[in-house]
Amino acid sequence: MGDQWSFKPDDKYKSTHQLIQLLVDIVGKGGNFLLNVGPQPDGQLPAMTLVRLKEIGDWMKVNGEAIYGTRPIAPYKDGQVVFTRNNQTVYAIYLIRNESGSLPAQIKFRVLSPPSDSQVYVLGVKKPLAWRIESSGGITIDLPPAVRKSPPCQHAITPKLEIMEPQ
Repeated sequence: MGDQWSFKPDDKYKSTHQLIQLLVDIVGKGGNFLLNVGPQPDGQLPAMTLVRLKEIGDWMKVNGEAIYGTRPIAPYKDGQVVFTRNNQTVYAIYLIRNESGSLPAQIKFRVLSPPSDSQVYVLGVKKPLAWRIESSGGITIDLPPAVRKSPPCQHAITPKLEIMEPQ
């Protein structure tokens, strides 16, 4: 999590935003994310690492379905969207550009269109979202103002959709 592979007083730790971005990018490519946390001389974990682990855990409570037991799907990324899959379910994890960034009114990507009668949800939101297949290819998912104002989590949100056949 920090600059060192072992404990170092006053080490500089990555932000939760950076760690979640790394997690999503690595899982989207089919990898495993290993976090190293060096214990202090007294055997305790540094306080900042505990804060980061809790914040990652909070994000995983909402989005874990898009991470645990998933596989990569080509192409693994389209702009700010990283794809994972589990059978016929595709997760389009939208990475918010920076820590103070906000969600856009629409999420667009050019690949992986669901059947036209499918419902698209954001993990952590119960109501389905409006979406459409674009004539130029790809899809647009509309994020309602309520979701943009009060998203289910920070750092990245995850639209969930069904595809025709498992990849």
